[in-house]
Amino acid sequence: MSGELAWITRKEHFLKRLELEYKIGRVDADVKPLLDVINSFDEYYTTSSCSGRIQITLNKLPGDKHDITTVAKWHREVGVGEVLAVISELYKSAVKHSWFSVQPPIFHVVAKNLKAALDILTIARHCGFKHSGIQSVKKYRVVVEITGSERIEVPIFSNGVLMIELEKIPVLVKIANKLLSRSKEKMHRLREALIEKRSRAS
Repeated sequence: MSGELAWITRKEHFLKRLELEYKIGRVDADVKPLLDVINSFDEYYTTSSCSGRIQITLNKLPGDKHDITTVAKWHREVGVGEVLAVISELYKSAVKHSWFSVQPPIFHVVAKNLKAALDILTIARHCGFKHSGIQSVKKYRVVVEITGSERIEVPIFSNGVLMIELEKIPVLVKIANKLLSRSKEKMHRLREALIEKRSRAS
């Protein structure tokens, strides 16, 4: 199979998978318009994505990928009452370790070649995705990881001890919502920048 045919075949596979996962609710609705624009270019296709989220997890330390349970997550701004309700249930359950966090958007774009990868990476960084970079380079594809920097991680429980004063939760939620909103704005800017790039090329 030639490199061009292999590229087309792989892209078709991932586009079909994206549409299927979107239909069953495994793709965040607010990131789909951006993914569609990226996938409209011949030289790109997307593989995995998350639009950013606020979440509460059960894990001893941040970064525990194999020992973590997500008990609540929101891909939108969250209310103080929603967060307090989850913390109340965790307290009743006598959990040992729990964290409140904001995760930035992250999505992976496969580029046809290094030039295409550098082009979208430059645009993404210009739109505020400063921590983005090239993840891997192969003969017929270069994987670019686009991600934001809007991240916080705050312990709620450690060894069964409540680590945050409940009256401070409104402040924490306000900060989390502001970070999430900033992430969404960056995604919108990136989509608009890519639409402009596409219009210039046509």
